Amino acid sequence: MSAPIAFLVTYANGHTVIQGGEDVLEQTEFSVSRGFATRRDLDGGAFELTSTEDGRTRRYEPVTKEQPDATRFYEKLSDDGLDWESTGIVPSSQAGRRCARQVNQGFGNLWYLASGAMVLIDSTRRRQILRYEPVGA
Repeated sequence: MSAPIAFLVTYANGHTVIQGGEDVLEQTEFSVSRGFATRRDLDGGAFELTSTEDGRTRRYEPVTKEQPDATRFYEKLSDDGLDWESTGIVPSSQAGRRCARQVNQGFGNLWYLASGAMVLIDSTRRRQILRYEPVGA
């Protein structure tokens, strides 16, 4: 199986970046093999890496080019990328319009995740500010 094109990496402080898939897998393997970190696999190819030195955790979620095919999403908002407020379930058309509006107004960049979620990252503060997770996932 080939490496994902990229991973959405969320640090313990909420800082979020996109990092190349092969780079992530190489760095992860190195850190775990040398005892610098432990890895916990999650659903959908996601995983968490926890530093053995300071206990901080980073979450890695695979990115895809495929737009989600869900018809409904859980809408979640955050100001800092850590504390999330769920606003309820919305149809995919509403989620798509809101994401497009935010991107077109320059508020952030939209990424599709292999889990079927859509994530909007504030391009200035590098924090997730809007997340749509498929209902039933």
